[in-house]
Amino acid sequence: MRVGLVGLGLVGGSLALALRATHDVVAYDSDAGVRSSARSAGLAVVDALAVVIPADVVVVATPFSAIVPTLRDLAPRAGATVLLDVGSLKRPIAAYAETAPAEARIVGGHPMAGTTGAGFASADPTLFRGRPFLLVPTARSDQQAMDVASALARAAGAEPTVCSAEAHDRAIATLSGVPLAVALALSRSGEDVARLAGPGFRDATRLAATPRDLADVLLRGNRDEVKAALRRFRDALDEVERDLG
Repeated sequence: MRVGLVGLGLVGGSLALALRATHDVVAYDSDAGVRSSARSAGLAVVDALAVVIPADVVVVATPFSAIVPTLRDLAPRAGATVLLDVGSLKRPIAAYAETAPAEARIVGGHPMAGTTGAGFASADPTLFRGRPFLLVPTARSDQQAMDVASALARAAGAEPTVCSAEAHDRAIATLSGVPLAVALALSRSGEDVARLAGPGFRDATRLAATPRDLADVLLRGNRDEVKAALRRFRDALDEVERDLG
């Protein structure tokens, strides 16, 4: 299978490294320095976005704000190529798919794996092993497109799981939004004693170091779901407090 990759940060770079032994991988990143680093790592890297097509599947692994513009650029000339994004939220992708060219084939995706590292320098071919890879059908998905996306997820070592855009974003509010919000709150409330911290506090506040653009996507970009999830968390926290007597 020929795989195009657009964006060589942590997720895109890890996918490229994970797939290159078994698939024909061609990658692109808008940053010339990243392209150079990826070439040094032995990846086939092109200098223009258009060159990732033709392919069986093109994975859009850009920063979240660039996903829909990239899909909009690729969709009119993608032909039979499946376009698979790997962003943290899925409602915006599903909304774009509603208006995409009728012949476009678009699947939403989200590998549930990551680290505090960022960029191609942190890419790891084992990042996805044994991890869920959420797949979201859109108005421009057919069964063959879903099968291609599932095959790619398995090839990276992940376990494909299909869900709706709504179910995805609701789950991400609890799985990512609440932990991030709690880490931010805990790091702020513990500023005066942080220098004394052991591994418990450091582990609990690790997510506070999430890059600002990703934090904005997970919190403000999914505001309503995160607020609802935080209300459920406050109820659970109140129960813990009551248990103290």
